[in-house]
Order: sequence, then structure tokens, then C-alpha cells
Amino acid sequence: MVNSIMSGEHYKEEIKKAIKKKIKSQIKEELKQELLDEIYQELLMEEEELSQEVSKTLAKRKKLEAISEKTKGAVTRIEKDVPPAEKPEVEITVKAVLKIASHSLKYANKKIPREDWVEVIGLLAGKKDGTQALIIEDAYPMGHGTAVYAEIKDYKNFVRAFNDIKKKGLFICGWYHSHPSYGCFMSDEDIGTQERYQKLWDDAVALVIDPYEIDGTSYGFQIFKANLKTRKWFPLYYQIKGKLSVKTLPELVKFINPIIDGKAIYLEYDE
Repeated sequence: MVNSIMSGEHYKEEIKKAIKKKIKSQIKEELKQELLDEIYQELLMEEEELSQEVSKTLAKRKKLEAISEKTKGAVTRIEKDVPPAEKPEVEITVKAVLKIASHSLKYANKKIPREDWVEVIGLLAGKKDGTQALIIEDAYPMGHGTAVYAEIKDYKNFVRAFNDIKKKGLFICGWYHSHPSYGCFMSDEDIGTQERYQKLWDDAVALVIDPYEIDGTSYGFQIFKANLKTRKWFPLYYQIKGKLSVKTLPELVKFINPIIDGKAIYLEYDE
């Protein structure tokens, strides 16, 4: 009888401990999120908004320079005038930018030997606004691999992402991938991938990010379209939807990465 009572008391204590542990875990997660939000706001407040004049200067500077020796073999680009600043061809949210930057740095950061760096790939989810500008609302990390084989390898994950995107009232408006430390351009392989997306939707875009170009003067990425007949590509003029200073971005990227235990803030579908 005594043993039975002791056993019952022990069981109650274990239940209490489990409940306390769960409550502590929930509080910790809530505090972590509040801290992230607070630091993010402080970072934004530390920097002044870019003036209209600086924005125009940056927009002009976004026209790609001639392909360097490192990018030999890339498809020749088409020169294209930058449209007026008040009429961007594409807008992209801060959320999408941070997810793409975090994903690309997960597999190409200073904790990984440079020879082991690989590219990442993901989907872009967006919508069209009243002015017919494309708005990239979100990004979906999908995979990683070598420079010529960073592609979505599991069709089931593509379907899962498609369903998630559809539930949000968005559609797959293109794809993104990374070029860690060797610039933003479209290679021959990239044109082949872009061709598949533009066959699904003629206005599909390709975003290429080099996180090592995020230096306080550049957001570190370009958004492209391709002429499938000539197999040439050209950059689109884009704007950030939301408050994200180009000068603040490097510090923000440092904050969301360190890479802890090999995990980025945003995970691929297989993780």
C-alpha cells in the first residue's frame, strides 16, 4: 500500500516536472522571438532611409558589368535601360530577401571550407498588383548542390511547396539560386532552368544572389529574365517592399547567421 502511494506521488512529480519544462520552453521561444523583433527594429532605426537620389544612383549601378574571368562561359547579357524609379518591374519583400540570404549562407559560410561551398536553390512565390508589377512575397528553400547541379531533386517537395504557396493566394513566379563569391549572372545551365519556368509562366523571373556582395552598397542579388529564342538574359529593375536599408542589411545578415549547428533560420523541405 505504501509503495503504491509512493509510486503515485512519484508519478505526480514527474507530471509536474514535464509541465514546467514545457512552459519554460514556450516562454523561452516567445522571449527569443521578441528579442529578434526588437533587435531587428533597432538595426533599422540606427540607419537613415536612403534618399530618393541615392536610390536612383544604386538603381543605375545595378546594371551588370562585363562578365569577369571567373564567370567565363556565362550567357551574354542584353543591355537594358533601367526604368524610372517610380515604376519598378519587380518588388520583393524583406521576408523573402532574408530567407534567400540565410539559405545561401547556410551552405557557403566561413565555417565551411571554401572548396566545400555549394549553391542553393528555391522557389519564388508572388502576385501581380494593380500596376502589373510583379511582387515577390515569399521564398521557399528547396535544395542545394554543386555549381551545375543545384536543382530541386524531389518532385514531392515541389508539390508540397506548390500547395503551400497556393494556400496563401500566391503563385510560383520564378526561382532563385546562389553564386557564393562569384557574382550575379546567368550561366548556360541557369538559362536551361529558366527556360522551364518561363514555359510554365512567360513572365517568370530568376533571382541570383551572391551573399558576399552584401557590403552596404548592394543588396547582393539581381533579378533576371531571359530571351529564350536568343538564349540571352537581362536584369530587371526591382525595389524592396518594406523598410530595409541597403546599409543596414550587412549587420542584419550577420545577426541572422551565425549558422548554429548547421541550421539556418529557414529550412529546406527535407530538413
